[in-house]
This record gives sequence, C-alpha cells and structure tokens, in this order.
Amino acid sequence: MKTYLLTSPLFEGVVTLHYNDEGLYVGMSIEGSLTEQQREWLLRYTSANIDAIKTVLGGSKTATLTALPPQVQQITFELFWDKYDDKVNSSKKKALAKWEKMSKTEQQRAYLYLPKYFGNLPNGTRKKYVETYLNAELWNN
Repeated sequence: MKTYLLTSPLFEGVVTLHYNDEGLYVGMSIEGSLTEQQREWLLRYTSANIDAIKTVLGGSKTATLTALPPQVQQITFELFWDKYDDKVNSSKKKALAKWEKMSKTEQQRAYLYLPKYFGNLPNGTRKKYVETYLNAELWNN
C-alpha cells in the first residue's frame, strides 16, 4: 500500500490517497473542506492510478502531492516525538497534550514539515522545544 497526501492553498485540509503496490487506486479520505467541483475533480483523476494524478499535478503550482514513506502510513505522536528528537529539553507531557488536540491533518503537516524546519535553522540556532514548535504552528508559515 502506498499513501500520498494532496494539499493545496485552494482548499482547506488534506486529501489522503491510497494506492496498492501496483499503483492502482484503493481509496481516499478527505479531512477539510472541498467544493463539489474539487470533489468531482478528485474522483475523476485519482480513481485511475497514481501515474495519472502525478501527470496531472506535474505542472501544478497550486497543489502538492507528497508520498508518505512506507513505514509512515499513520503518523503517531511517538513517531513525531522520535523524529523531533529533543527529549532532554522538551516536555513530552505538554507536547502530547497539544498533539492530541490537533486534527489528523495538522499532525501530518507538523510531521512532514520537520525536515524543512530543521534544514532552515541558521547555524548555531537551537531548535524550539517540541511544545513550542506545535503551539507556534510553524508549518503554516
């Protein structure tokens, strides 16, 4: 099973697309709000295979298709906590409390933004505490 996240500034939330190992469409889940036209577009283009939607979105400047690594089919707090890796300075209890209040979409976005966040830290700058990262919603900037 392969999972892809489709996001765009044209709609709120995230569309999770599921394809089997041969790239054939299995199903989708929508978290957020889409217009009827956007839903129809999704059904038209995603129901074939992953290559078809990649072709359609290839030139898009308003949509992003992100493949989740095979081991990351569901983003849990533990997966996020381990990837953030600031166990000495951050409060797991506070971070978990914030994580549990977040929607699945926000959890996915927070997790997927980590490499970009870490990569953009200026030299000598320490990353924020986990709970500060979550409270500040840096993935929305």
